[in-house]
Amino acid sequence: MDPFGDFFLSDDVSDREPGLFGWSPPPPRGQGRPPFVWTREKANRIMLLFAAGHQVKAVASVIGCDAKTLRKVFPVECAARLKAELIVRSGMMAQLLTEAEKGNVGAVKQLDKMIEAEKVRSLNAKVKDRGRAETPAPAGPLGKKEAARNAAKGLKGRFETRTPPPGLLMN
Repeated sequence: MDPFGDFFLSDDVSDREPGLFGWSPPPPRGQGRPPFVWTREKANRIMLLFAAGHQVKAVASVIGCDAKTLRKVFPVECAARLKAELIVRSGMMAQLLTEAEKGNVGAVKQLDKMIEAEKVRSLNAKVKDRGRAETPAPAGPLGKKEAARNAAKGLKGRFETRTPPPGLLMN
């Protein structure tokens, strides 16, 4: 039993300054481990790892917690996991833009390169599924022109679409 009771645990006693003859009581301890807390540094690191394509379990082990804890403490970052690459790239481009507005020539050149790379990346996404994406089924009955187009696609023999040379095929 503590002879001083809850005196040292009250809010009136400051644990920043030593008490009687330089002695101060130890701070009260609760049971268990202290909770995992959100910090900007951890959130930035998580977004960079998600942008690099890492999974939640791997990111949690790098941060030093469990995947369940990561989802609990960093719900916004985990929700934006699939968009993390675009979010990080847009932040970098915004920083380059502010530097370019200040007159930094290197930032202007790097921003130009990043914009060109984004154009190529978006064009690549469009070209990637060309011809493979399924067209939605029409809501009503087919008209004359749609029926003729569908019939033309099914032609065999002499009028069939030729296959391109092997050098042009990309898998």
